[in-house]
Amino acid sequence: MATWTPIENAKIVGILPEYRSLVKNEDTNNSAGRICAQELIDNDKLNIFTDRINKVKYPIDTLAKHIIRMDDIVSGNAIPEHADESNWANCYKY
Repeated sequence: MATWTPIENAKIVGILPEYRSLVKNEDTNNSAGRICAQELIDNDKLNIFTDRINKVKYPIDTLAKHIIRMDDIVSGNAIPEHADESNWANCYKY
């Protein structure tokens, strides 16, 4: 399950303001990503991430890495390479 779905990406983009606030307040990218990943999993009432977290060994780390990647994409610091990432490119610059 390598490709992230559009709804997963949308949920991740939705948490980026919180992620950036954590980073701004001196959390590392990894720490902020893990905090946000845990929040997304804990509040996943629609089971958007269920398939993904059940198929990986480290669900928090997997989600945290993608939060960091999506932040890079939406800010224009990374080139979209997969699925619907291009839909999010440059949509939320710093």
